Amino acid sequence: EILMGKNTMMRKVIADFLSENEDHPIGILSTICRGNVGFVFTNGDLGEVRTVLESNVRPAPARVGSIAPIDVIVPKGPTGCDPGQTAFFQTLQISTKIAKGQIEI
Repeated sequence: EILMGKNTMMRKVIADFLSENEDHPIGILSTICRGNVGFVFTNGDLGEVRTVLESNVRPAPARVGSIAPIDVIVPKGPTGCDPGQTAFFQTLQISTKIAKGQIEI
């Protein structure tokens, strides 16, 4: 079983635990709850846990300002976008033309 939670919730749970167990080494975990973090605690075989975790990896959707980890190739031809969206392609420095009521690369 894997239990995930938001970093603020995990820090609160750790703080509540530390209020009852002051010198417990788990306090170090609250300082590393930055970004996308998930803790996995197990008594089982680490190889099996790693296999389960790696089998559930999904690529994240693209976000504005993020850099793609792989090359993205946009083929020439009609895009299906209406002419009102030419500014999007201009921002990406992609030359376009309007053909048959849609943007063409």
